Amino acid sequence: MSELLLKARKFEFEYRIFISFGLVLLISALSFTVFARLPINSVALGGLAGLPAPLALSLGYLAAAVAMAAASFLRVWSGSVLTSKRMMSFAVKTDELLSSGPYRLVRNPIYLADLVAFVGFALCLPPVGLLLPVLLSLHYTQLIGYEEISLREEFGPAYAAYEGRVPRLIPRLGSGKALKAALAEITITPDGLRHNALYLLFIPGFILAAATGRLVWAVAAGLPAVVDWAVVHTKIGIVKDDAKPSVKAKMYEGVLYASCWEDPQLDRAAFAIGRDDVVFSITSGGCNALAFLLDDPRKVIALDVNPHQNHLLELKMAAFRTLAHGEALEFFGVRPCSRRVAIYRRRLRSALSTGAARFWDGRPKEVARGIIHAGRYERYMRLLRRTVVAGLGKRRLVERLFEAESPAERETLYREKWLGLRWKFLTKVMLSRRLNVLLFDRAFFAYLDRDFSFGRHFAAKAERALVRLPIKENYFLAYILLGRYYHERFLPPYLRR
Repeated sequence: MSELLLKARKFEFEYRIFISFGLVLLISALSFTVFARLPINSVALGGLAGLPAPLALSLGYLAAAVAMAAASFLRVWSGSVLTSKRMMSFAVKTDELLSSGPYRLVRNPIYLADLVAFVGFALCLPPVGLLLPVLLSLHYTQLIGYEEISLREEFGPAYAAYEGRVPRLIPRLGSGKALKAALAEITITPDGLRHNALYLLFIPGFILAAATGRLVWAVAAGLPAVVDWAVVHTKIGIVKDDAKPSVKAKMYEGVLYASCWEDPQLDRAAFAIGRDDVVFSITSGGCNALAFLLDDPRKVIALDVNPHQNHLLELKMAAFRTLAHGEALEFFGVRPCSRRVAIYRRRLRSALSTGAARFWDGRPKEVARGIIHAGRYERYMRLLRRTVVAGLGKRRLVERLFEAESPAERETLYREKWLGLRWKFLTKVMLSRRLNVLLFDRAFFAYLDRDFSFGRHFAAKAERALVRLPIKENYFLAYILLGRYYHERFLPPYLRR
């Protein structure tokens, strides 16, 4: 196997949770938008059997509940044998070759459990939903192949014998002979139950969906467990090996914030910076440290625990020293520009320290995109914009809100277009206190009133920002929702002419 292919498969294995979630989100999004008007698969199958649509729909939801139950049992059983530390590791574990319990039936029972669950889920989607188990089976096949490389190297003939005896993913006819011995070894541990219960809540959810004919109940019931599993999986999966970079070190591998997300005008008003003052500031995106220069202090000292934030500030300073205002806006990413890398190499690089030059030399793609978009936080905002704003179908509405000339016009748009079932689901279910208590330590909420609602608080903040405040002037909100500043009249202070 070529080194490049091996690296690609290693990447796929280490980021498998995100790839799997991405595939699920993609197919779900297509199912509920582009193909929403097509009949779901259970109704189509029921039609072939001569069943009326309502009955076929209910039977499809009940079949999905059964699939979730089977997947939950197999996953919990397998996870109890494997343990969460091995199962959720971001590296292949070869400390033990497991061949008992469910591992007598297939070599990868957890992947099989997931496929069973997604086949059940696909019954409740339009035809495009059938791609879900297909794409995931292809993804799992790649993961299994990557794992097997290490297992063969570690266990040699023992693993070869195991491969010959037990199928890889799908049980074969002869697997029934091992079923009795496997069932005799059933064991369920608290660890296996806690870390493999991601499908359990879907069971009552699909039963309720069968009774009401609405899939939303299954999603609302099951999603909290999936989110909890994803968070726990990520926490446990991160390798805590002293020989490898820590999570904190990985966080500082690049620029975390390309821009500051605190309003410098508040600091300037609060401190009343004068010409004899020395200002100390955390660097972050460098925006606020540069904004303080507007008050002409004697000195500004910028410090950050992440050295790459200072490399970013150096590059911004070099641009201000070297480029005209319009050129700087082009280079930063405010205006379109196709020659940012050339500008950096020919005009700015020589003004940087050795460390900063080395850092930006290795990031031509980030330079080409525009350095105000180069932070991990800004990439998160881009993901949020694509999944939430686009996912809620509000991209054009956001543009109309920014174009509106009065709060009254924005309020009409907000009341008639923004508020809807998807927004209510986000604020009342996804941001509910009950769900957040599952995801975070209860100590986070110790000082909040019992009746405090996260969703209601967030909805009120969103309404105030979108309707009450002068939205065009809010460059923070413009970047979050539009991915750019609305107009050059409303740039961050340090970027204005």
